[in-house]
Amino acid sequence: MSFLTPAFLALGALAIPIILLYMLRLRRREVMVSSTMLWQKLLRDREANAPWQKLRRNLLLFLQLLILAGLVLALARPYLPIPSVINGSVVVLLDASASMQATDVAPSRFAAAKEETRRLIGDLGGGSQMTIIQAGLTPTVLNPATNDKAALRQAVETAQPENGATDWGAALALAAGAVQGSDNGRILLISDGGLPDDLPPLPVDVTYIPVGSSGENLALTALATRATEQGIQLFASIANEGETDQDALLSISLDDVLYDSRRISVPAGSAASVTWELPAGTAVIQAQLSEQADDNLPLDDTAWAAHEGGVSNRALLVTDGNLFLEQALGVLPGIEAFKAAPDTDLIYNEDGSPAFDL
Repeated sequence: MSFLTPAFLALGALAIPIILLYMLRLRRREVMVSSTMLWQKLLRDREANAPWQKLRRNLLLFLQLLILAGLVLALARPYLPIPSVINGSVVVLLDASASMQATDVAPSRFAAAKEETRRLIGDLGGGSQMTIIQAGLTPTVLNPATNDKAALRQAVETAQPENGATDWGAALALAAGAVQGSDNGRILLISDGGLPDDLPPLPVDVTYIPVGSSGENLALTALATRATEQGIQLFASIANEGETDQDALLSISLDDVLYDSRRISVPAGSAASVTWELPAGTAVIQAQLSEQADDNLPLDDTAWAAHEGGVSNRALLVTDGNLFLEQALGVLPGIEAFKAAPDTDLIYNEDGSPAFDL
């Protein structure tokens, strides 16, 4: 703690005369008497008025000293110096990757990151400017450099997490461009980590503000199919990104109908794979993890795969003649192409739905 006017602390010395007034008592004139037997009351009064007496508890003295201390502190004007990074030209990089939807921080890491951004906006100095960038698959400037705190807070409200990874190279390059030419620039990176090692050099200091407290997560990292002589083979990969072993139930649905469920165990920091032989003609496969003990990111508990040989989409090309488009549609897997002239009436199914998917 420091004081803006420390000289007024010297007024605290006024406590000394206040205390002395309570210790000093009136001295009486000494008189010779023949006996003190009848003077006991006088003796007690004399002891009470001795010139120096032990200080006793006194509520009035305490209140007077308290008032004096309050006046001295008010005149000295105490303050706490708080270091702040919110000065100059500041760029806030708000991580919007899928992992920011983890719930180990209530209600989510992304919500906590937005709250931290609001706090930084509140600490923004009068002569400073802030730029807010949402770092996702494609970095987006939510608000360019400004000192308008209301506009910055509104920009934070528009931020939404994404379901993919963050392109940190592009995000940091965009942030570096925002502080280019600033004498007092700084980048504040609010994230749960996972930054690559080969990041480009930056012209200003970068301050990392972490969010998230636990990395426990069981994730479906791969779901793929391939054609075999017997039908379709499905491959699923499950990764345990936490520090404890995990058990879960892995369920497979074919075209929205439950096909099979298996109990799996994945050691901490490891991965497990499971394969199925599926019947021919399967189009859409869904894999779902459930019943895991500790999973902070439900987003990666579900995955889908579409088998190319199991689905056929009918595409109608309306044209007077475009050989390039006809050939392009003809080589696309899972596409059955049809052509019609612009003046041809559209064909509908019996239930009124279009006869073509595209």
